[in-house]
Amino acid sequence: MKKMTKNNDDIPETAAVPSRNGSGQEDIETALKKAATALSPEEEKDFRALIADIASDPRTRQMEQFKQHGSTNTYEHCLSVARCAFGLARHLHLSVDERVLITAALLHDYCLYDWHGSGDHLHGFHHPYIAADNAIRDFGIPPEAADAIRSHMWPLNLTQFPNSMEAWLITTADKICAARESIFRG
Repeated sequence: MKKMTKNNDDIPETAAVPSRNGSGQEDIETALKKAATALSPEEEKDFRALIADIASDPRTRQMEQFKQHGSTNTYEHCLSVARCAFGLARHLHLSVDERVLITAALLHDYCLYDWHGSGDHLHGFHHPYIAADNAIRDFGIPPEAADAIRSHMWPLNLTQFPNSMEAWLITTADKICAARESIFRG
């Protein structure tokens, strides 16, 4: 298995991530296929370089422990949202800060708790703030990324309007991925 490097020169093909059932490791290739959005080979290379540090960080991978929609865990969901937002930006030729886009997309649900069942019944309203606070604390994300995280539940939370193209892309991608995960249960 290739190691992740800080400068992202060596993009991993088979970086291990915890498996969904906790019994072992599944490779990032499998997780990325579950997040399938058509990217060209060059876009795929760029996407992998952008996600490398955050997606492989053990703190981020804690999200594997928490169910999100259907049979999809939070880590897989965030990876899907990042891929979808990135693909939309590239395919629509939008001018965005891809580092902010990917950072916010990968951490938009970085709450690290299970909201199902007896969890937070107002999770939809609260979790964007919790995720942004956690991302600031653990990763020192820029204000633009924190703002995009806080607004990703619009229009449920009408007070947090997406104020950047990055925020709009994450908000849109989140709805697309959540619908796909909920309807197709995975």
